[in-house]
Amino acid sequence: MDEIGFHLSNQFETLQIHTYTVVQHGQQWIRDWLIQAQQFFYELGSDQKVKNVKEAMQSILNWLEKAWEEMQFQYYNTHFSVKSFYRNLRSNGVSKRDLAFCLAGLIMGTLLGYYIGTNLGYTVRHMHHIKAVICHQYIGIEGVSMMEDSEMPMIQRPNELLIQVKAASVNIVDAKICYGYSKSYRRLLNSGRHRELPVILGRDCTGIVVCIGQSVINFDIGDEVFLAVPSWAPGTMAEYIIVPETQVVKRPKHFSFELSASLPYNGCLAWDALINRSTIREGNAKGKRVLIYGGTTPIGCVLSQLVKLWGGHVCTICRPNGVSMSKALGADDVITLNGSSLEKELQLYDKYDAIFYTGGLPIDERILKQRLMPNGSYVCTIPERLTSDSLGFICGSIFAGWVRIKLLLQYMFGLNMQQWIEGSKLNATYLQALCDLADAQQLQMVVDRVYGPHNIEQAMQHILDPDALGSTIITFQ
Repeated sequence: MDEIGFHLSNQFETLQIHTYTVVQHGQQWIRDWLIQAQQFFYELGSDQKVKNVKEAMQSILNWLEKAWEEMQFQYYNTHFSVKSFYRNLRSNGVSKRDLAFCLAGLIMGTLLGYYIGTNLGYTVRHMHHIKAVICHQYIGIEGVSMMEDSEMPMIQRPNELLIQVKAASVNIVDAKICYGYSKSYRRLLNSGRHRELPVILGRDCTGIVVCIGQSVINFDIGDEVFLAVPSWAPGTMAEYIIVPETQVVKRPKHFSFELSASLPYNGCLAWDALINRSTIREGNAKGKRVLIYGGTTPIGCVLSQLVKLWGGHVCTICRPNGVSMSKALGADDVITLNGSSLEKELQLYDKYDAIFYTGGLPIDERILKQRLMPNGSYVCTIPERLTSDSLGFICGSIFAGWVRIKLLLQYMFGLNMQQWIEGSKLNATYLQALCDLADAQQLQMVVDRVYGPHNIEQAMQHILDPDALGSTIITFQ
């Protein structure tokens, strides 16, 4: 308890410093207001009734000024010590158990208030409507449709941008969301209508900034941008979206909106897989052997180009229709999935320093891991199964409590609120690096099909097709 008292004392000292600053600003503001009010009444006419009103108001102002001075006197002459307060409580017969219960009650009350404020706040309704691609039931891609009367989003915070979406990519994670992927995090990390169904799909997009918050400094209206959002966040397949400034980067200049839309989400995941989860780096990749299973998937296309750009030896595994594209993206060797034994085929090649599994046809991962060198790395880039999506009421409540406590701590210490699931991988720094490579003509973007939002079911079916090459795009132009 003494240690708790010490920490509480430190917190109260910090609070007093902040309070003193606020009081100083408030004091100056009230003084200025009183002076202006006095001048106003002195400037009024000399009519007797006006003089009477002026005298009455002057008396009120004098009373307010004295009351303010008394409050200041009480504040500056009041000193609070947690240790003294604790000793007084102990001397008055308050037990440590009572204090512990009191402290627990304060914590629970704070958490309850935070929950109510986050989840039961008033939701503003807007008259304007937009088109959006939504999942209205967690039953698979059959639950996907285009909604023509979705609410027009509005800027609520000073660091937000309103973006008119031109194109968005369709990803495997969108199909998983249709089955309930990340639904627990969606309820816990969002507010208002974004917590439950319907869910707006889309994890990245390109578009034009049409409105900015008051504190936005890096973007202006008319800027062409692209961005990526995590699986639990509101989606990007809508005519207009709201996102924080920190998640947005100006898009590559020499590519269309549709091509640029293929890069943000999958490009960030590919970059993270290389520099954070494998032994391959830009500075050590020269001469390293890298195997990419699914070399024609959206992530595989980016991985192949990055490893080749950094000097590595690239071998890809893909379907027969993707062989020419893999070679065009820089693959040194291409292994075709044509029904023959992949295990025997791999034995014809030397082992690899890094192996990436990016999706496509299912395979026993042990076959791939057998081809790793002793200190090699194996990385799977497909969305992992989330245990939180299948928790029951009791375990789900415990999990929700843990998440909310962590959220509260993040909020108190000003930490990034996006660091959940793949959120930490969708880094604007990675996105800027990819954009620079694209502008330098060192990174190509591959788009297989482009659909309108009313053809979303065909687009979803296409991304699940093993013969799909590169990215599938929904355009709102």
